[in-house]
Amino acid sequence: MIAGAPVKPPVVIKQSHEALWDAFQNNGAEVIDALIEAYMPLAHRALERISMRLPSHIAVDDLLQAALVGLYKAVLDFDSTRGVPFEGYAYPRIRGAILDELRSCDSLSRSKRKRVDQVEQVISEWMKEYGEMPAEEEIAAELGMSIAEFNQLMDEAKPLCSLDAGGVDMKPLHETLADPNGASEEGAHRHDLQRLLRIGFSKLDQREQKILYLYYFEELRLSEIAILFDLTEARISQIHALSVVRLRAVLLDQFPSEFAA
Repeated sequence: MIAGAPVKPPVVIKQSHEALWDAFQNNGAEVIDALIEAYMPLAHRALERISMRLPSHIAVDDLLQAALVGLYKAVLDFDSTRGVPFEGYAYPRIRGAILDELRSCDSLSRSKRKRVDQVEQVISEWMKEYGEMPAEEEIAAELGMSIAEFNQLMDEAKPLCSLDAGGVDMKPLHETLADPNGASEEGAHRHDLQRLLRIGFSKLDQREQKILYLYYFEELRLSEIAILFDLTEARISQIHALSVVRLRAVLLDQFPSEFAA
């Protein structure tokens, strides 16, 4: 189902803005503000997508400055001779700047970050031994936690758990998962990544698969998904976070240098 699902591209600017780019190349200082303004919808799109999974105490407006810094740097560094559209070049850099800002002010303690890493390790070792994903109760037991404590950890870890994440030169993981061709500059490597994502996804239960599908491909908010499943938004958030950790466990086993926190 996911493999054939249409993916909405992050590009929301349909104009090419050739005239602005030509003017920028001739006298960048005078037109850079106009270029930034022209591509502001792209920055807002990246911010809106990330803000869908943020806890309520984080002020989205405070992240807009980070998005604009990412856009500004993308304009300065963009090389049109490489044949890559500016939107495709700039979007991951804007997203990366926002995520960097979130990490810098993230309130998740070091001990709880270590706990999230331990969750990934438990899942990885459990799969190697039993060939299947462990249940929440099994993970909690391995960590010496009650199920309530484990669910609280997953709720607090929500900002760290997303398929929107990826390296600055990589498309978000959910797009890699849905891309039927797996085409990229690193063709063989990206094909392996796509294969691993599909394997990891197939090991999730149907509810987890549906939640990830509705969130990343239908772009429903967690509150909307909660209504569909007759669950609280907090519970949907916990299921989403754990599902992403499960997928990360598969990736970390094969690409530890790229997906380690």
